[in-house]
Amino acid sequence: MRGEAFARQLKLLALLEVRPAGVELEEAAVELGTQRRTVYRDFRVLEDIGVPLTSALDGRRARWRIMEGYRHRLQLSLSWSELVALMTARRMASGLAGTMLHDGAASALDKIRATLPKGLADHFRAAQRLVSAQEGGRDYHSRGELVRRLVESIDDRQTVAVRYRSRQANGRRRDSERKLDPYHLRVAEEGIYLVARCHPNGEVKTFLIDRFDGIRPTGERFAPPEDFDVEQMLRCSFGMWSGRPRKVRFTVAPELADLLMERKVHPSQVAQRRNDGSVEVRLDVALGPPLLAYLTGLGSAVSEIEPKELRDKVMREHKQSLARMERRAAGARARDRRAGDTAAGDSPSREPLAGPEGP
Repeated sequence: MRGEAFARQLKLLALLEVRPAGVELEEAAVELGTQRRTVYRDFRVLEDIGVPLTSALDGRRARWRIMEGYRHRLQLSLSWSELVALMTARRMASGLAGTMLHDGAASALDKIRATLPKGLADHFRAAQRLVSAQEGGRDYHSRGELVRRLVESIDDRQTVAVRYRSRQANGRRRDSERKLDPYHLRVAEEGIYLVARCHPNGEVKTFLIDRFDGIRPTGERFAPPEDFDVEQMLRCSFGMWSGRPRKVRFTVAPELADLLMERKVHPSQVAQRRNDGSVEVRLDVALGPPLLAYLTGLGSAVSEIEPKELRDKVMREHKQSLARMERRAAGARARDRRAGDTAAGDSPSREPLAGPEGP
């Protein structure tokens, strides 16, 4: 059975080589005398062993072909330090495991490692004890197919229909059907985001792929604007919250000042230390929940927040948090009192000892 599959895959490879314009699944199935889904699996096998395949829609059908110039493969000569860097990058991408963004990189690194001379391969394995990277905290194993479809749709410039879960201002969940023109995938600390033009209002927004419940290609094509630049679009975003940039200023107390001097929270950050040891920070960013969460997290160490609307939101957040803590503390005290009263009521009574009887 395995020999038959291997022979069929060799025939499929030969078919692709003599047809540079590519072949459709149905066409290949007829040529090979097998089923469409079997040919699809064979295409995936060829990809896994390193044949550089690409697929594009021809009308409503996908046409597969071998990328041009694949026979002229570049012979790489990597140094030990370059291999260690690749290994570290692979570990840093572990939070994307289950998607082509991680699994493809891991597979490529395994192929590179398999070609190393024994001495360098042994040195490479030993180097894994020298360098580590923090693993990501998300599980994208169930989203692997979704990511692959999005990347293909971006490459094919094909509009997709999706089911998306969003959160309203009151915190309630809202499910909706949307048509999107996918422009770009952005990997951030918070997860993987799709940058897309949303129909019918034409706004370009970011969508967290964790909130996609379904996706299907529509067969419609789109042309992204020639001047679209994802870096320019997200230049003033804080986290992945984009919007109109605002001038933001705040002061951080001396006890946290070194943190702001050591690490930029945004590319536009300008930090200046004051005579009292505090730091004044200036940013050009979009106002949104990530910025509010960051400033609130600084607690009493932050002050002099501008603009006023941002300062008011931070103060309101602190007041609401304090009110919640006070309510919970009051509830805990009440429970403790009830528990104490119950314990006292269940303890054995202590009556006074009887005195000596009278005559």
